[in-house]
Amino acid sequence: MRRSKTFSTMIFMAVILVFAVGFGMRHVMLQVGNSVDATTSSEVSPTAAAHKAFIKKMATPAVAAYHQTGQVLPSIVLAQGILESNWGTSELYLQANNPFGVKGTYQGQSKTFPTSEYVNGKKIQIQAAFRAYPSLETAILDHDALLANQYLKNQRITSFSRQAKLLQENGYATDPDYAEKLVNLINQYQLSQYDA
Repeated sequence: MRRSKTFSTMIFMAVILVFAVGFGMRHVMLQVGNSVDATTSSEVSPTAAAHKAFIKKMATPAVAAYHQTGQVLPSIVLAQGILESNWGTSELYLQANNPFGVKGTYQGQSKTFPTSEYVNGKKIQIQAAFRAYPSLETAILDHDALLANQYLKNQRITSFSRQAKLLQENGYATDPDYAEKLVNLINQYQLSQYDA
């Protein structure tokens, strides 16, 4: 009897030991997982860092242009630059300092690129000449003058959503969702902070 009691006690202790080791391993695994999550969330992704750098690069000349002319809000300039140049990665931006997709020539300079346009509600591909600028600052000042004269009609509008709507209504872009895309970018990246 004593032998079976000892055997039962040993089995009971073995079961408890297995459970204890299992719970201990679970705790260790959770701790490792939590520290990996914390490390991942505290690191800035390369994409987020590139986006932040692009905004910073465009913000200074956009704010300077706005203080000079009082026309195009910096948030609109930034949102258009982000949207039109795909965060400064488009060939048009890289080769011609044109983050806005402004067509035509600048002081006789242009570059031809393929582009998407909407014709009768259909998206098509065309080749078009785009303005080539000597610098980003020049592009922003030219963009400001173009928008103020042709699309915003020299109104001193201080609402980014109203400016975005006027750009679409007055034909700046053929994308039927253009104004909405600009407003979404401004809200998502808090670009209106540059309008103050």
